[in-house]
Parts: sequence; structure tokens; C-alpha cells
Amino acid sequence: MIEDRKPFFRAVIMPNETGWKVRDVLKRHYHFSTGLIRNIKNDGVLQVNKENVYFTKQLNAWDIVELYLEQQSKVFPEVSSLKIVYEDDEILVINKSSGQIMHPRHQYISGTLANYIAGYLAEKGEVPSSYLINRLDKGTSGLVLVAKNPLAASILSEEVGQMKKVYLALTHGNFSSDNGVIDFNIVEPKEGIKRTVGPQGKTAITRYQVIKRYADFTLVKLSLESGRTHQIRVHLSASGHPIAGDDFYGEATNGFERIFLHASYLEFFHPKTGSILKLKAKLPSDLYRLLEGLKEL
Repeated sequence: MIEDRKPFFRAVIMPNETGWKVRDVLKRHYHFSTGLIRNIKNDGVLQVNKENVYFTKQLNAWDIVELYLEQQSKVFPEVSSLKIVYEDDEILVINKSSGQIMHPRHQYISGTLANYIAGYLAEKGEVPSSYLINRLDKGTSGLVLVAKNPLAASILSEEVGQMKKVYLALTHGNFSSDNGVIDFNIVEPKEGIKRTVGPQGKTAITRYQVIKRYADFTLVKLSLESGRTHQIRVHLSASGHPIAGDDFYGEATNGFERIFLHASYLEFFHPKTGSILKLKAKLPSDLYRLLEGLKEL
């Protein structure tokens, strides 16, 4: 019953919105996408002053608009510790550990980050459903942005390409310059998941800055101007500097049990307030120890 559920969105109509249709208010003033409105039409409920209405209804000042949408988790909630960097009513930012799978798939039907997020929210009495905005590979550690409701997810998904995302990576060899741009088109495979570079691929740009040079390796900071799958790994490998520990796009590295890639910084506009959030995640201790064992130049 809808009486037992909490609306994921609630707004009071202002006098200057009198005569507007619900759909127009939601799109112009609250950044609702056409897709989200369609989902609510199909699987949700729109109420004005506690009465079910259509999105074409014209509004009066001080009307109360409430939206409901089924948000039950598609994964089984499981309880485990999470490294929470930031949280409010709209979003959750987690520092993912290396080795953590993002979503259930194939043989990984439990123990994923999505399972643990659902369990965490359920324990708090919140709807155990979440929307992972950015993705990290299993071996990559660092910041993962999670929306807690459909509107936040819709807004952040449109913003994700413009978010500032910074990574730290230890690469083989030494770069000829301290700063540079890697600009190779990335080709998606017809079979499997391994990407390549080539003129027929999709545009992808990665900027790098050398942080520290070692005898056989270089620690670099990387920022993305596009968000292709495996972009950093493909670009660094194609430039002759594969990431240490990445035996998929490079080669096995003695002493490295996982890929040396960490999502260290995330900057984006908050989906509700519009304020800029700047979040950091320090290099994990296992990667620090690896650096301590290297000879500096």
C-alpha cells in the first residue's frame, strides 16, 4: 500500500508555478529526465495533495507533489563493513577495496559491493536500493559514487561524463615528459572484454602527470576526459607504460598481487543542492608498502 511507503520526492508548488503542468515543473525546476518520468508513469505513482493524478495536471500555489517508485533492491542485502567517505540523504561515497566486485554477475551472486550497500541501507531503515554511478574494475580500489534514489541517480548519470575523476597508478618504465596527453581511440572487442586502440575506435583522452620516478617504474596521476571501459589500462599499455600488476593489458609483475590503480579523487555537483563536492581517498596501505620497496631516482 502506498500509505506505507515514503515518497522519494516531495515538493511544494510556489505561486510563480501556478498553472504549470506537473511534468514541466519537474523538468524545469527539479531536473527530472524524460526517462525517469516515463519510469514513474509505468511503475510508480504521482500524487498531488494525496490524490493520484497525471503528469499533465495543472498546479496551484501550495499544492504538494509527491512521487513514489518501486525501489526494492535487485540484489540480496548482505552485511559487511564499508569504508564510507561521505553520506547524506541523497548520496553515498565509498572507498572500494581492491578485489571487490561491483555487481552480482556470473559466478559472483553474493559478496559484491551492491550486496553490501543494500545491506547497509537496510540496517539503517532506508530503502535497500542503490544506484552505482561510476564503476571500478575488480582490482582497482578507490572512490565509488552511489545514488540513494531515482532522481539523484538520473541527475548524476547525466553529469558523470563531466565529473572530475583522478587516479593514481604505478606504471612500468619512465615517461619522457612530466606531463602529457594520451589520445588513442579505443576499440571495443567483438568477443571477450579486452580493448585495443585504433582509428576506428571511440575517442578517449587521458591526461597524466608524473608524481615520482623510480628505477623501473613511474608513479603518475591520471585524469579522464572520457569514460571508456578500461580506458586507463588500455591507454597506458598502448603508450608503452602498462600499469604494474596488470597482467591483462601488460605482464605479471613480481611482488605485485594486484593492479596498482587507485581512484583517489572525485569532484561533482551534488544532485540536490548543486554545491561542489570534492572527495579524496588516500593510497591504500598495500600500495604504500609497494612504493616503499622501490628504488627512487
